[in-house]
Amino acid sequence: MAGKKTSFLYLSEQDMLKAGVLDGKQCVETIDDMFKVVGEGDYIMGGICENEHGQRIYFPEEKRFPNMPVAGPDRRFLSMITYLGGRFNLCACKWYGSNIENTKRGLPRSVLMVTLNNVETGEPFAHMSGNLLSAMRTGSVPAVGAKYLASKDAKVAAVIGAGVMGRATITCMKAALPQLTKAVVYDLVREKAEAFCAQMSSELGFRFEAVGSMEEAVRAADVITIATAGNAKPVIKTEWVKPNAVIATQGTADIPDELFTSSRVVFDEIKMHLAWKEEEEKISPAKRLGFPGASVFRLCEEGKINETDLVSLSQIACGKKLGRTSEEERFILIIGGMPVEDAAWGHTLYHNARKMGIGQELVLWDEPHWM
Repeated sequence: MAGKKTSFLYLSEQDMLKAGVLDGKQCVETIDDMFKVVGEGDYIMGGICENEHGQRIYFPEEKRFPNMPVAGPDRRFLSMITYLGGRFNLCACKWYGSNIENTKRGLPRSVLMVTLNNVETGEPFAHMSGNLLSAMRTGSVPAVGAKYLASKDAKVAAVIGAGVMGRATITCMKAALPQLTKAVVYDLVREKAEAFCAQMSSELGFRFEAVGSMEEAVRAADVITIATAGNAKPVIKTEWVKPNAVIATQGTADIPDELFTSSRVVFDEIKMHLAWKEEEEKISPAKRLGFPGASVFRLCEEGKINETDLVSLSQIACGKKLGRTSEEERFILIIGGMPVEDAAWGHTLYHNARKMGIGQELVLWDEPHWM
C-alpha cells in the first residue's frame, strides 16, 4: 500500500495580517462560538483532568548546568494543547516561549507558534505565527464577556495598560459593543497612553482619552479591562467602581475582597481555574506563580463567597446560566486564557487564508519512509 502525502500550510505574521488576524468583529464572533462549544462540553484540554491551562517548564532559581536557564520575570516555556469540537473539530497546540528580557533584543516578550492538526490522523494541516493570533484571542474574551454582562447603557470603556493586550482588547470591545462612545486609557507612562490613544482613535474611529490616574479611568467607565503585566499590580478600590460596571482581568490586579463579594464573579471557564488551583497546591511555595482565581477561591474557603454562585462565561454563552439579569448587577470576569481560543481563532484564519490563496504549502513527506 502506497503511503499518503502529507503537507501543511505555513502562515507567517504577514500572512496572518492578510488573513485578518486583527479583525475584531470576526474574532469576537469566532470566540463567542467557541464558548458555546465549550459550554456544551465538546472540548478537551491538557492533563488528566482535561482542563489544564498548559504544560510548562519550571526553571530553577540557580543554574544546575552552564547552559540551563534560570527563573526570571515572565520566563517560561509553555505548551497549550486542546481538542475543540463543534464546527471547529480539530486539535491544536500553542507553543509559547517568553522572557521579559526579549525587549532588549528587539523581540516581543513572547514568541508564539500555533499548530492545527487533523483529529483522526494527527497530521498537521497548518503551522502559523501565533503572536497576533494570541493577542487578539485574548482581547476577544473581555469583549465576549461584555456582550453578555455589560449594561445596555454602557458607553465608556477603560483600558488599564497601554500595551499589546490593551490594543487587542479595545479593538474587540468596540466590535462587541458598537454603542461605545469613548475609551479612557491609563498607563504608568503617560506618553505611552497618549500615543496609544492617538493610534487607536485613528484605527477604530471613536474617542480616546489618556487620563492621569487609575482612579480617574475606573470611575469614568462602564466596562474596565485590565491588561497589565509585571510585578507592579494595579490597585482598584471598590468605591471607584460603578455599581453596574464590568471589570475584566486578563492581567495582574489587586482587587479588594469587598469588591469581589459585592459583585457577581464569572470565570472564562471555572474548570480550568480549579485545575490551576490543584496544580499550585501540589508544588513548592518557591515555584508558585499564582493564578487568576486565587483570591476568589480563598474567599470561598473563608465562607465569604458561595462557590455554587460562581459561573463560567461558557455556561452563559450557551444559555445554561444567566448573564446580566438587572441593571444593578456588577461583574468581575476572571480570565486565564485557554488553548481552545487559539484553536478556534487559528481555525478561522486558516480557512480565511485558504480562501485568499495565501501562505506557503510545506511538504512533511511525499510518502512516509516507514509506516
